[in-house]
Amino acid sequence: MVAAAKQLGLTQPAISQVIAAMEESLGVRLFDRSVRPPALTLQGTTLMKEAAAVIDAIGRFQSSVRLGATAQVPLLRIGMLNSFATSIGPYVIDRLRDVAAEWSIDSGFQATRFRAVIDREFDFIITADESPVPSDVVAAPILTEPFLVVVPSRYGSDISSLKELSEDLDLVRFGRDPHLHTRIDRLLLDHGVVPQRRYHLDTNEAVLAMVGVGSCWTILPPLAVFKPIARGDKIRAVPFPGKSLQRTIRIVSPKNEGLHIAARIQAAATEALKQHFMPGVRATIPEIADRITLHGARPGRR
Repeated sequence: MVAAAKQLGLTQPAISQVIAAMEESLGVRLFDRSVRPPALTLQGTTLMKEAAAVIDAIGRFQSSVRLGATAQVPLLRIGMLNSFATSIGPYVIDRLRDVAAEWSIDSGFQATRFRAVIDREFDFIITADESPVPSDVVAAPILTEPFLVVVPSRYGSDISSLKELSEDLDLVRFGRDPHLHTRIDRLLLDHGVVPQRRYHLDTNEAVLAMVGVGSCWTILPPLAVFKPIARGDKIRAVPFPGKSLQRTIRIVSPKNEGLHIAARIQAAATEALKQHFMPGVRATIPEIADRITLHGARPGRR
């Protein structure tokens, strides 16, 4: 009783009166006062466990209501682009460990669509969704990068001719974004390319493995290929010949909700890209480094 009074800034008699009032209102005896110091009864022990759970829930509820710059979120659900999740995602999460007590990350196709935020399936998404941005979400750019032509490292012909390339090798594709696929198909048609045989796989790693075997080529951005090239996979990447094709990766949040968290994710992503992505690009595909834009970086720092 004395310790509780000290912690709450009350007197010991005031605490005793509160306990007595609780016992009277509940109709149970919480403390056995025949022993010194008073000990919890069996009923008191049971109720204390439930009361502690209620207090903990109230604390989490208050944090969720505040959701201020210093409040920790109990659970953060993020849909994260596959190439981002496998290359930069761990560095971003490491920088944001204090934002949430628990994290749930999904890199599936549906998890990175604008609809996933609108339908409240995810709190935020890191996406390259090519569809129009809905009015009820906020999308802040993180990275704009060009697409590259990726071929087996042993392929020796001139890659500037995509028509010749498509006659020599089969096209293997990644992803299910219909808008992006339409853009790529139009670009291929501009080069007179109608692939005779195509493969479609759901992970970058599987696509690059097909290329590395030697019978396929693909179109992917630097974020998906710089690490495999650096570790010695049997692939090489070159700029897309002629007209450039680009994608922009964005952090998306519900409108007027959690914008300070989205800003922290954007800042962490920019820093991770600056430290772990750009040096890798300069080492493996230096000719395209100047065509990459980090939107959160200060001018002159790419």
